Amino acid sequence: MNKITLVGAGMIVALGGCQMPQTRPSVTRLPVDLHTYQRLDTVHYTGTGYLRLLAGRPHYSLVSFVFEPGGRNRWHLHPGAEQVMYVTQGEGYYQQKGQPKRLLRAGDVVVVPPDTRHWNGATPTSRVVLMTISDHVEQDHVTWFEQVSEEEFRR
Repeated sequence: MNKITLVGAGMIVALGGCQMPQTRPSVTRLPVDLHTYQRLDTVHYTGTGYLRLLAGRPHYSLVSFVFEPGGRNRWHLHPGAEQVMYVTQGEGYYQQKGQPKRLLRAGDVVVVPPDTRHWNGATPTSRVVLMTISDHVEQDHVTWFEQVSEEEFRR
């Protein structure tokens, strides 16, 4: 071995023994325990679904949704605000008005532009669990429209 290799190896061993100060973020595990979720209303949602507010701040909210098979929300939009959806379990659908319906699976991310009419929910045969983070530009950050028809849902 040459001297440079030995010096490099010695530095690695010496640094390996050093304790670097570490800051750890707050970590919370989020198992889907429906006892910690609130049942979704039947006015804005079809089928069975649940939500859990994970963080509500003046300018955004972080929410976990569970839609049982066939469960979904109405057509809606977020005035002046973007929404990001992250699928954590199962399979679901997402559709923007005028676009084809998309199949979503665990790990998929959808960025919904501001003022975009859309809906999302579970497939007929799978539960879907997703997290959303939404801007709050206005006090009422959701404008609701008609229900998703069975034809739209099945197509």
